[in-house]
Amino acid sequence: MKSAKYIVTMFLASFFFLGTNAQQGTKKFEINYTVGVPTGNLKNVISQTSWRGGEGALMFGLTDQLSLGLQAGYQDFYQKFPREIISEAGSDISAVITNSIQVIPVMIKAKYNLASTASIQPFISLAAGANLVTYQKFYGEFVDDKNSLGFAAQPSAGIHIPIGSAKQSGFHLAAGYNYMPFKYNDADGLSHATIKAGFTINLND
Repeated sequence: MKSAKYIVTMFLASFFFLGTNAQQGTKKFEINYTVGVPTGNLKNVISQTSWRGGEGALMFGLTDQLSLGLQAGYQDFYQKFPREIISEAGSDISAVITNSIQVIPVMIKAKYNLASTASIQPFISLAAGANLVTYQKFYGEFVDDKNSLGFAAQPSAGIHIPIGSAKQSGFHLAAGYNYMPFKYNDADGLSHATIKAGFTINLND
């Protein structure tokens, strides 16, 4: 737990350092609605797409094309399975199994705009940091749960459509992949694809 706190402290310190040393001085807030699509082992635990997610990022411009900042997100995965018979300790138990997993990644993010003056601007980004996980597996009214703090990384790519007279705000659409190691019970990794849409708001004005 000490190492996890150290990771979070280092990322927050890096974020404030980036904010005070931004050369271009542009400051923007990004807000997204996110959809999570289970991949890998996560599909064996929860196969249903999560429509319950969001993401926000405070970004500081270093150049006209490169920005750095802090991103935080949330994704809620949930699935209820039909009643089944579970054999344990020489007895059979009939129960409805429900899997519930929430992830809250807090990451340092770098974003590169490939065409900063175009009407449609493609971009790529990479984020990495800490991930707070809440895992719950319900056997009827009984629950097996675990909270942990681990690693998360997110490469993504998308397009930005600027609006306004200064073209500093706009809409964006992106797709990415959340790499999230986690091992407990039947879960061996919480990695998932993500689709996101949202707004970029210029905070300089």
